[in-house]
Amino acid sequence: MDVTLGLLLWWALVYGIFPIALGSLVGLPFWLRGRVILGNALGSAAIAIVMTVFILQFLFGTLTTTSVFETEAWLLPLGALVFAGWLDVLIMFFLSGAVEQRVSRRAVRPEEV
Repeated sequence: MDVTLGLLLWWALVYGIFPIALGSLVGLPFWLRGRVILGNALGSAAIAIVMTVFILQFLFGTLTTTSVFETEAWLLPLGALVFAGWLDVLIMFFLSGAVEQRVSRRAVRPEEV
């Protein structure tokens, strides 16, 4: 496997899948009990905390290594991290909708219809 492809997959896993998985795990118990809004709020908070840590890690790493803040080269990676955080929250909302539909379909018994 090419090194750049491996790094791209690693970054997709760390910045894309990990926050979604964590937010979904935090929200899942609430979604299953029918408290979708609370599950979404707590899951979004978990994603926000993780992405804030990633952004601060990037900024402190950039601050200590170079004087990149004199140029605008730091804006694109920072913007990508912010976009990934918003995308993670959006995907989590779609997952919560899928869980809510599944729970509501399971709650309806065929003999009641």
